[in-house]
Amino acid sequence: MAVIPDGVLDILAEPRSIKMAGTVDNNGVPNVVVISTLSVLNPETIAFADIRLGKTRRNLRQNGKLTIAVIGGGKEACQIECRFVHFEDRTPLFYRWRNLLWDRMHMEIKGVAIAGVVNVRGAEL
Repeated sequence: MAVIPDGVLDILAEPRSIKMAGTVDNNGVPNVVVISTLSVLNPETIAFADIRLGKTRRNLRQNGKLTIAVIGGGKEACQIECRFVHFEDRTPLFYRWRNLLWDRMHMEIKGVAIAGVVNVRGAEL
C-alpha cells in the first residue's frame, strides 16, 4: 500500500475541492461519480458514503478498481489509485457516518466504502 503525501492530504481537506470516483466494469465500461463524502481514515485508507452509488457499487464489487480524482481550489489536481476493500454497514463507522450525513444532508446511506491507497499521481507534492 502507498501513503497519501501531505500535499495531497491538504488538497483533500479543502472544503472547495472537487472529488470524483472512477470505476470500470469487467467489460471496460468506465463510470465516474462526484463524491462529496470522501474522507481519509489514515494516510493509506480512504472512505466515502454509498448514498446512491449504483454502477459504482457494482463495479467495485466486480473488480475492486477505483481511482479518486481531486481538484483543489487553487486548481491543483491529483489522482489516487485505490483498491476497494469492502463496504461497512452495521459497524460503529457506518453508524457514525449515517448519523452525521443525516444531520448534515438528510440523506440515508447504504454503507461506507473502504479502499486502500495503491498509488498517488499528479500535483506538486
